[in-house]
Amino acid sequence: MRVLQGHASAECSTPNRTPGGDPEMAAAKQNLRNLGIIAHIDAGKTTLTERMLFYSQKEYRIGEVDAGTATMDWMPEEQRRGITITAAATSFLWEGFQFNLIDTPGHVDFTAEVERALRVLDGAVGVFCGTAGVQAQSETVWRQADRYEVPRIAFVNKLDRVGADFFRAIDSIRSRLDANPIPIQVPLGSEKEFDGMIDLIDRRVLRFDEKSLGAEIVVSEVPAEHAEMVEEWREKMIEAAAECDDFLLEKYILGEPPSPEDIKAALRRGTLARRLVPVLGGAALRNKGVQPVMRAVCDYLPAPDEIPFVKGVAPQTGEAVERKTVADAPLSALAFKTVADPHGDLVYVRVYSGRMDSGQQVVNSRTQKRDRAQKIYVMHANHREHAESASAGEIVAVVGFTDTSTGDSLALPGAPILLEPPAFPQTVVSMAIEPVTIADRDKLLESLEKLAREDPTFRWRSDKDTGQLIASGMGELHLEVLTERLLREFRVDAVVGTPRVAYRQTVRSEGRGRAVFQRQVGGQVHFAAVELKISPDPEAAHPKIEHHLREGDVPPEFHPSILDGARGALEAGGVLAFPIIHVRVVVESAEFRPGESSVMAFTSAASEAFDKALEVAGATVLEPVMAVEIEVPDEYYGAVSSEFNQRRAVIREVHLEHGMRIIRGTVPLAEVFGYSSTLRSLSQGRGMLSMEPETYAPVPEGVAERFRF
Repeated sequence: MRVLQGHASAECSTPNRTPGGDPEMAAAKQNLRNLGIIAHIDAGKTTLTERMLFYSQKEYRIGEVDAGTATMDWMPEEQRRGITITAAATSFLWEGFQFNLIDTPGHVDFTAEVERALRVLDGAVGVFCGTAGVQAQSETVWRQADRYEVPRIAFVNKLDRVGADFFRAIDSIRSRLDANPIPIQVPLGSEKEFDGMIDLIDRRVLRFDEKSLGAEIVVSEVPAEHAEMVEEWREKMIEAAAECDDFLLEKYILGEPPSPEDIKAALRRGTLARRLVPVLGGAALRNKGVQPVMRAVCDYLPAPDEIPFVKGVAPQTGEAVERKTVADAPLSALAFKTVADPHGDLVYVRVYSGRMDSGQQVVNSRTQKRDRAQKIYVMHANHREHAESASAGEIVAVVGFTDTSTGDSLALPGAPILLEPPAFPQTVVSMAIEPVTIADRDKLLESLEKLAREDPTFRWRSDKDTGQLIASGMGELHLEVLTERLLREFRVDAVVGTPRVAYRQTVRSEGRGRAVFQRQVGGQVHFAAVELKISPDPEAAHPKIEHHLREGDVPPEFHPSILDGARGALEAGGVLAFPIIHVRVVVESAEFRPGESSVMAFTSAASEAFDKALEVAGATVLEPVMAVEIEVPDEYYGAVSSEFNQRRAVIREVHLEHGMRIIRGTVPLAEVFGYSSTLRSLSQGRGMLSMEPETYAPVPEGVAERFRF
């Protein structure tokens, strides 16, 4: 038996080195890991992260979510609610590796935080509950990681809980996520008898000393009663790894025993190719199994320089552009998060190629405007550590940008590149918000603008008919948290209304409209005529507007005003005033008169033509439909399912797992406001609800009147 120290080695226990401050660290990008922790709410992401900070000696105490002392949950709303709301970044050293880690939220209302984090990360750790396995939001974040082709490892947490089953969790990862999970550990004992993990690669037992809070790892031989099980799972692991590595495959076929290094190399190759997902286990709250996860991050997740090129487009021509992900290439960087600050917005940036120095001038490739990185920081939750520069592969925060926000690409003057920005979902819930006094209105508007800069899924507007301010977000909790921030953080006295569904509309068929604008204004006749067509386009998430105008019909300088007129009418939403989606607008013709046609005339004519075309095409109101997962004890299933069906729900799947009924289906958002309270009442507090937006669907005629369209 021997003891391993779980803390960083002596050479790594010095204060963290800042990016660009150490030439050796800047050159050794193979020892840098940009990773995120992703999972369903309450799976243990922040608990796992807090242990990583402790074992790396970044923190000298273990922060706890339930006690409100977690370092990464630094916002007052997070500490009060015990959930992660905003993605928090940190940087620390462990055993010669630098971790740039982002702890992401698990609640669907804050899915934008996961989206923008995964856009800039090289790898991720998916955390799964040992009792529940894959849950609703687990599927969402996994799909987000798939979209950005992020390699992953998995950690099955809470193996000390009653009902925990490591292998059942792996089966759910395989079946529900369409992944290829490969255990590289198996648990020693289960539930209250859980005593550690067995490493399949080295055939050794890892126990985590309670007196040192898991910092010391006690290593021993595999007990005889577990030997057969270990060999069975080790063989499965080697077989799966061999499918990803020709060298290991050859050894496997010849019957030669592979070395641990051979196995790790093959697992790494398979992980980077996203052909398999190494799976580990433990109980983070009891400080068991965390350091092996950190070692797996180093062994299996990619370094920034393992992505040889970053791909983008030239902003002027749209041609493909590639940049080598090295420090001596031209700068390319992506702003992926903005935090409003009284002393200047804090913009989080991933540097993909080149180098950004403090005080350097850069170009925003979207706006073509120049901006200056006045100060560069490495972030530790809400704490900052100054850095002189950041080079390829680093994630930092910058103060000083005045024209850069989330999704913008940064480059050097003369070498612009547009990188793919994160994709954010549409808002589904709205509410009215008004200042208590007229004097508070300017402060409220300023605060709403700051929140909108920070959160791409938060929108606000002034209703043109009522003058009310309308705030829109991803759900009731999202708007509730933002309202609390207005009152507590920004100190704005405001009155908020009840959350309402954010409806959309589309067209039933094709429609054409022609409008002539001819009016005398200020002694000058203004003339324009525009004809356009509007048609359904189910594949278009955002409306498409184009024109078939020729230079001989209308001078090119009037083309933008025609498109602006159509776009303005599109955003106004006609009589119903709901945003229009899934449509295509084509300006087919226009008439021009020298000396009489003007920008105002063409804008007005296009707007009127659009309204006429919309009336011909016929509008259909759409409502957001949510994908829902309900988990409830079997004895309450009848009452819950009966009540749920009355909400226009469609139940797709029901199955029984260890005395719990899992109900999956869809339901209109309008029918589930406040449903969490109803579910708790029906199940005596034991039911769980998860929701996420799935699609928009036409509102039934019988229901439309109830919503007062």
